[in-house]
Amino acid sequence: MGWIALSGKLSIACSVLAFVTYLFTLCPTVFVEGSGELIGAAYYLGTPHPTGYPLFTLAARLVAVLCPWGSPAFKINLASALFAAGTVGSFAWLLSWRGIRPVAAAGSALCLAYSHTFWGQAVISEVYGLSMALIVLTMGCSLYACQQRSLRALILLGWCMGVGLTAHLNQVLVIPGMLLLFVWRWSNLFTQYRYVLAACLAGLIGYSLVLYLPIRNGIGPGFHWGDLSGWGAVWDHLTGATYRSSFFSLPVKGMLLNAQRWAISVGNEWSLGFVPLLLWGGAVAWRRDSSFCLLVGTAMLCNLAIALNYHRDPNGIGVFFMLSYVCWAVFLGFALDDVVQRVPKHWVGQALVLVLVLNVFLGNYERVDLSNNRVAERYGLDILEDLPKGAVLITEGDDVAFVLDYLLRVEKKRPDLVLYNRVGRGSDLLSPAERRLPGIRQQKLQKTREAELARGMAPLFYLVRRRAPIADYEFVPSGLVYRLMPANDSERARLIEREIDMDNAKFNGSHLDPWVRKIQSNYWFMRAEGKREKGQLREALEDYIRTAEVAHDSRTVQFNVGLMALRLGDVNRARLHAQRAIEIDPFQSYGHRLMDQINSRTGHGGSVER
Repeated sequence: MGWIALSGKLSIACSVLAFVTYLFTLCPTVFVEGSGELIGAAYYLGTPHPTGYPLFTLAARLVAVLCPWGSPAFKINLASALFAAGTVGSFAWLLSWRGIRPVAAAGSALCLAYSHTFWGQAVISEVYGLSMALIVLTMGCSLYACQQRSLRALILLGWCMGVGLTAHLNQVLVIPGMLLLFVWRWSNLFTQYRYVLAACLAGLIGYSLVLYLPIRNGIGPGFHWGDLSGWGAVWDHLTGATYRSSFFSLPVKGMLLNAQRWAISVGNEWSLGFVPLLLWGGAVAWRRDSSFCLLVGTAMLCNLAIALNYHRDPNGIGVFFMLSYVCWAVFLGFALDDVVQRVPKHWVGQALVLVLVLNVFLGNYERVDLSNNRVAERYGLDILEDLPKGAVLITEGDDVAFVLDYLLRVEKKRPDLVLYNRVGRGSDLLSPAERRLPGIRQQKLQKTREAELARGMAPLFYLVRRRAPIADYEFVPSGLVYRLMPANDSERARLIEREIDMDNAKFNGSHLDPWVRKIQSNYWFMRAEGKREKGQLREALEDYIRTAEVAHDSRTVQFNVGLMALRLGDVNRARLHAQRAIEIDPFQSYGHRLMDQINSRTGHGGSVER
């Protein structure tokens, strides 16, 4: 059998096996964080959050059109699984092409497929599976161009790079290694201006897919993150201006903490026993294929340079290390190949690879299996079904707001309700022109609009309690939300007596995801809020404590519980949760501010070191 035929069959087999696994563990509905937003954007051809992801939006929409069954959420989740499975097959093909034996190439590809973060992103609506596919293809094209030194190969590389940038901006992390590779292996390329210009032009053609964003923005019922009228707004969206302040904002201690998290996560992706194999594989790769090793190693270093300097919720930082996990999987392929080569009996080597794959599969299966996880959907439905007819709901935050947006926008639940996102994501109280005003003007307009809604005929509800936009109005807990109403309104007593169905809040082993547990903790928090309003302070504190136990690794939940404990007069409990919030993220300011309040009340000076 020829090499091409063998590699093709190997690639297809790995893709099919990965896809079947993803299918059986696929989330059947909307999930947490940005899942609802991406589904709403892809299903109706909208414009999702920066950097826009036009390739994912269009490709996922195509899958949704071709898929004859399932809900919109299921179809877009299925698209993610399909793209991730394609990455696995492409990865196996790339390793096989670089001389890795089929059993080692397949083993490494499947270890990547079943790694914790990659598998977890493959079974929900997310862009990373598709992004990694383009990175793998770009790496292959870079190596191929250096070998062939042909204009055609360089044009193909440029086009892959351009298209890859429309999948995710982490594509740029491949560029430094690619340039180093060309300097080393094709040094006179940069004097061949026709070749360079042709590659750049091909890249622009591939990247031209981003024109979809300004053309489609604001059109149709799909989710639109914000207004993209004007090239300045388009540029900010494409370059992720919203997130710039989070990059390179950490002190050295923060970078070291992220480095520690990354080192731990590498072991958690597979198991600690894999770490020696990964390091060994790096040495083998340099000895046997230095070009590939340079490309992969530089990409990993670039990924670390960016991710270690990125400040965000620790529960979500793993996806920003995903490129490094793919690079480690390359080194794993070389390590497995070296093992197979050294084992005298062929079947023994195959058995060892199989054992490693099964070890990864079984180690991560329970953590990523979302086939029965409907917590986010049920939470959203519990909120919507409890609202009175014609109500207005103002949301904020990523973990719940986009779940509600999906249920209303895509699944058409409760069409009588009106939903606004407080910061204008998807549905806005302000017009696009007003969103371009200075921040203080926007805040005043926002307050005015909310006040008008509060005085209107439709009851006004909030997902999060904020400062009331009108004097003598107050937020009253009403089930899982708050109603804004005049103080001492006669309906207040009826609202706080509402019982919350806690079935969805029950923790079990299938809800290991921290974002899912955070949603579950909201049930306990809102039940505590209702009890506090009724004067049942001891019972309220018990439910606040349960809130913190369920979402024990959430910095915001620990802060909120600490704040409520302080308001209830339990200073020691407040200090405990403030300290926990600081331990989870020492560089988020609100934990320190809460600790300062506690110290001020108790007479202790100073705060925890930033």
